[in-house]
Amino acid sequence: MEQKRQFQLNLPDLLKVLAEHLYSSRKVAIRELIQNAHDSITRYQADGAPAGYRPRVDLTVDPESKRITIQDNGQGMTDQDIVQYLTTIGNSYTREFKERMEFRSPDKATQLIGQFGLGFLSAFLAASEVTLLTRSTKSDQGWRWFCDGSEFFDMRPADVTFVGTRVELTVKPEAEFLLEETVLTETIRQYADFLGVPIYLNNDPAPINLMTPPWEAPNRQQAELEYIERAFRQRNPICIIELRDQEIDLGHDTMVIPLRGFVYVPQGSVVSLQEYGDLNIYIRRMFIAAHERDLMPSWARFFRGVIDCPSLQPTVSRESLHQEDNYLAVQQALEQQLLEGLRNIAEDHPDIWKQIVISHTDLVLGWITVNQEFFEQVADLLPLRTSRGQLTMIDYLEQTHNTLYFVTREMGSLQEQVLGEGYEVPVIDASWFAVRPFLEKYASRHKGIQLVQMDGDARRLMRPVPNEDYTEILAFYKSQNIKAKVAAFKPPVVPALVLYPRNADTIAEAKRALDSNELSAPFAAMIQAYLDRQDDEAEANDDVDAATGVLYLNASSPLMRQMVETPPAPAVRDSVLTLLYQMARLFAARTMTAQDAVKAFEGASTAIKGLMK
Repeated sequence: MEQKRQFQLNLPDLLKVLAEHLYSSRKVAIRELIQNAHDSITRYQADGAPAGYRPRVDLTVDPESKRITIQDNGQGMTDQDIVQYLTTIGNSYTREFKERMEFRSPDKATQLIGQFGLGFLSAFLAASEVTLLTRSTKSDQGWRWFCDGSEFFDMRPADVTFVGTRVELTVKPEAEFLLEETVLTETIRQYADFLGVPIYLNNDPAPINLMTPPWEAPNRQQAELEYIERAFRQRNPICIIELRDQEIDLGHDTMVIPLRGFVYVPQGSVVSLQEYGDLNIYIRRMFIAAHERDLMPSWARFFRGVIDCPSLQPTVSRESLHQEDNYLAVQQALEQQLLEGLRNIAEDHPDIWKQIVISHTDLVLGWITVNQEFFEQVADLLPLRTSRGQLTMIDYLEQTHNTLYFVTREMGSLQEQVLGEGYEVPVIDASWFAVRPFLEKYASRHKGIQLVQMDGDARRLMRPVPNEDYTEILAFYKSQNIKAKVAAFKPPVVPALVLYPRNADTIAEAKRALDSNELSAPFAAMIQAYLDRQDDEAEANDDVDAATGVLYLNASSPLMRQMVETPPAPAVRDSVLTLLYQMARLFAARTMTAQDAVKAFEGASTAIKGLMK
């Protein structure tokens, strides 16, 4: 036969669960009690507080007696309220009141914070004993409630001279850090800075909290700058984008997401070491979480900010957010406003846009290729590092007739950039890993745009010429095991260049790994097979070993023409040709170890000595 039975609640075990698993800090006890005081005041105001009513919350701390007291002049409680709500786990007076108020006074309803009916229990995270004195606005009878964290509590009538509620905490040894006034000040400001009720500490005449969030301040811009310095420890942001209510498209319908707050771009960051993309989260002015990173669009790692949005749903601990439909809708609203804000900055304030991108180029490029909408918004406006300085894509393409010339290695790419400049085209520095994918995506989405990789494809800018006049010069280089070719290229002041295949660095590293004799046999065999394939491809394509490169002699160079038309004595010629090769090799710099560089300088020095004889 089925029997209905009632759950039994072991309060000490429940408090242990709360302390060890639900909340991350004992400071939450202060947050929850301030929130209860705030909601009591808000309920009183919604029910018709008398004219001239001045709400306030007072905290006092007595380190000697190890007591913290939180008192409000709100609605207070009757004995029935205490039994039905305070001592009934999960039954929230605020939640029920809010549901009744949503039609009668929606503005006041949205200001209420509590909803789970667990907040008062958090007092035992910090206290071994809790005493509550209260008197309701609806009764002349006051009540005293006491509990030491066991299953039992004591409640009796009491002579309470004030209307409202006072909670006295006897602080546990493990929470005694809260008895320090500086810690309590920081805790109040962290959790309740924006609550509209003034909070006073130790009878100080000035409230400890700001009460007015920056976006509601008379001088909003100044308030936002002060908040950035106070909350984020940063100054002089590059720009601030202020948030507003945002309509989003749900496919079958639209909805308006209520947003308050702002985001800003800091002065600079270091990729992967100092990415941002985080928000301080408030719900109805109560602090929920700091450095929330998932709500911001993934590409917006150069932004920080603060947001207050009642559409967001906090977890039971109110220290993080539920990632559900509303969360995704707020994400969408944020992304729309950030993209619109960036577009407006780029069009109306190009100097600020340039500063954003220069300060955060790597982060912008890192995300532009993975987010299509962000790409569409800013791709044409993104400054790129080129051999002619920063150029936007539009400005660059005007100079190159719809061709993107780029190099993928910062070290050793200078010669390719010089080669490009010889043909009066700026060369894009694509040495950082995100640049090339961006260029490829841009080219794929714009018909008629070609890509030319200068390190590897630079020979496309060279015009082969007959070798008959250079027979003796080429024979000399062949005798030195140097593969040399003749081509005409610009600029003519450059007599020779050493060019390497695209994978030269990888091949060189693989050879060094093999030469170290530190690889296991299977890995060594794999690397050797890779190198053999590269040699076969080089031979088939008339290419060259990656470690030595190909020496290209410039037939357009006056110096090379003089070497052909009026050649010097053989000894001088050999010294000049050796010097040219070593100069070109040092200029290339790729695949060279420190020992290689030393040998190159040694060869150049020997050649110069030969010229001096």
